[in-house]
Amino acid sequence: MSVAVLRNEAVNETRQVASDVLGAIEVPADRVVRFPQGLLGFPDAREFVLVAAAREGTYWLQSVEHASLIFLVIDPFLHFPDYAVDLSRGDVASLDASAESDIAILAVVTLPGREGDACTANLQGPLAMNLERGVARQIILRNADAGVRRTVRLEEAPAR
Repeated sequence: MSVAVLRNEAVNETRQVASDVLGAIEVPADRVVRFPQGLLGFPDAREFVLVAAAREGTYWLQSVEHASLIFLVIDPFLHFPDYAVDLSRGDVASLDASAESDIAILAVVTLPGREGDACTANLQGPLAMNLERGVARQIILRNADAGVRRTVRLEEAPAR
């Protein structure tokens, strides 16, 4: 599923989301994505909005509940052509999806702490998102070779 695809329901309602990084964001209420189990390390953060960043396949995942909680996420398939995610039937069902193709996969990026260090992507714990239904979860891949700190060059993604 393309990350750009969101629910098609007609929506008149909007939500104001405060972000320490992006400022105030007004989004259609149906664009809020729920993580019923939260994210690893952030179990109380359950509602997020996905905002396109400057480069293709790069997004900000902003917490609705916490203005200071924001993640940079990427489409890992643009940066790691050999990357693969096989979701179980249980994963697909937990995302209220009928098929794996209904689910977008994103990887959380860690920005470097020091100038000159590289960004890294967590490919072992990607985010699986059914944007049509507004439900998501972080999954843990059994393949340890995927890595939690794979170097990623964000500047190599094309600008929007």
